[in-house]
Amino acid sequence: MNSRRIILFLGFCVCFARGIDAQDTPPKVTDPKTDPSQQKYRGQLPFYWKELGLTDVQRQQVYKINAEYGEQIEALEAKIKLLKEKRDKERLQILTSEQKKRLEEILRKKSGG
Repeated sequence: MNSRRIILFLGFCVCFARGIDAQDTPPKVTDPKTDPSQQKYRGQLPFYWKELGLTDVQRQQVYKINAEYGEQIEALEAKIKLLKEKRDKERLQILTSEQKKRLEEILRKKSGG
């Protein structure tokens, strides 16, 4: 009878020790910075989309799409700006000095100065 109690007691100790060991390891928490599926996006919705009653999931999807295309759009807009500056510079190069002065006068009058 004593041997049964000892075996039962040892079994309990093993189970109890495993339970304590399992509690010592923290639960696996995904880091939004490293796990893209857990990342929260922020941004703005298109005009009038707030009135559509979007779910949080839909709102996050819209923010994610905006973020994905936003960088590409900014890069293209910067490129467009550079192209326009280059175009304007090349157009001015074909004018004579008299034409450039005349253009400056016209632009000054149009701007109110």
